[in-house]
Amino acid sequence: MYKIISLMWMFLLGLFCTGSVIAEIREPAVAGGFYPADKDKLQWTVNEYLKNVVELPEIDGQVIALIVPHAGYVYSGQVAAYGFKLLEHSSVHTVILCGPSHRYGFRGMSVYGPGVTWQTPLGKVTCKDNLCNQLLRYDKRIVKLPEAHRAEHSLEVQLPFLQVVLDSFQIVPIVMGYQDSETIALLSEALKALPFDSTSVFIASTDWQHYRPAETGWKMDSLGMDCVQQLDPDRLERMIESGRVEMCGGGPAVAVIRAAIARGANRVKILRYGDSGDITGDKSSVVGYVAAVLYKSSTGSDKKNLPETGEKTMDENQADQHWQLTEEEKKTLLTIARQSITSYLTKKVVPEFEVTGRLAEPAAAFVTLEEHNQLRGCIGHTMAVDPLYKTVSICAIQAAVADPRFPPVEPSEIDKLHIEISWLTPLQEVKSLDEIKVGRDGLMITRGNKRGLLLPQVATEYGWDRTQFLENTCRKAGLPPDAYKLPDVKIEKFQAVVFGEE
Repeated sequence: MYKIISLMWMFLLGLFCTGSVIAEIREPAVAGGFYPADKDKLQWTVNEYLKNVVELPEIDGQVIALIVPHAGYVYSGQVAAYGFKLLEHSSVHTVILCGPSHRYGFRGMSVYGPGVTWQTPLGKVTCKDNLCNQLLRYDKRIVKLPEAHRAEHSLEVQLPFLQVVLDSFQIVPIVMGYQDSETIALLSEALKALPFDSTSVFIASTDWQHYRPAETGWKMDSLGMDCVQQLDPDRLERMIESGRVEMCGGGPAVAVIRAAIARGANRVKILRYGDSGDITGDKSSVVGYVAAVLYKSSTGSDKKNLPETGEKTMDENQADQHWQLTEEEKKTLLTIARQSITSYLTKKVVPEFEVTGRLAEPAAAFVTLEEHNQLRGCIGHTMAVDPLYKTVSICAIQAAVADPRFPPVEPSEIDKLHIEISWLTPLQEVKSLDEIKVGRDGLMITRGNKRGLLLPQVATEYGWDRTQFLENTCRKAGLPPDAYKLPDVKIEKFQAVVFGEE
């Protein structure tokens, strides 16, 4: 009898250990709220978002990481789709999901695996148990804490997209508690230690600034996107710490960027930016959403969009054809800038425009306003996130109402304004000061969370030489004039197609 009982206990113990009898189920917490609870409606919703993705850039290499939002699908689903679209027809089988804990405060991180199956209306998703176990063994601050996941949405909302775009996959679900620098560093190192190959991808789940006017929110989000675009997680972390950038999942995002770089990511594309006001129509209080991809380019640096230093310059009208605008295109952009300012100042409405061709391609630009030959406002975006026409429209409005150096433009001033547009090439890091050519190049100088930018025409207007240009760009950044000589200062140059109203 004793032998029979012992054998029964051994049999049951074996079943429990293998997980073939009891599996821990993580039930959906936000189905019916953040996304549809009905299976067919959810499938249709996700497929519609994916079908609506247009002009997705070509990724010439391996996708290492995605940054996607996690709000309700009605607000951020379309932005998120731009990231997940890149995983369609891919060989990805392991998804390392990293997000913040919104509702449960704790120190460290929680991995809700191994032995956990995540449920959504589209079916079950299992955990990659060996990787979950590796993380739990990596550091005592990484634990399995069900309470941190029970009501959390930041990871859950990504699963239906993954279930639609991937045939078969497993997840490593990680939420971060308090996002201090020590915990961020721990996650980045733990992620770097995980096995990672062409069938793996990191995903950072985060929304951006919360409940600010769109023009204020965009300025904050653009600073953060610039850090991502430059593959500079350290600066992004400093921006978040200082409050200049808001990301509810900023800690996980910084850690994922660091891990992605360690896995060979050398290029970034901002796939989509939007805010909740795009859906509600209320731009007075919005949440920002970003979809971005970090990837390992198979061709190295992409220089096809950059003018050749020392041979072709914007000012001499010898730019590559890509960096030329027709007179009609320039007129259209200037009209868009003026109509945007007029509409916003008189009706508080950002007008819509329909354009084609080069004006619909993502581009960086600045808009400068003058009144009686005196500067009245200048705002720009250094990253090619939005189409050129939209960048001009947004920056024109911001130059009129959001330049902190000047009071907002009054409607009575509109007719007195002179508008100038500068269409920028991508930033190029300066390795030697001899590369800088006054009259051709603009400069951006960064040290820590301080950054200053001066357009190419500024140096020409004031008659500066190279040293004076560098010194004044440092002053613009709030740095000592000779700070450009310091080893931790980053100097970048760019060129610009500059044109204005007659």
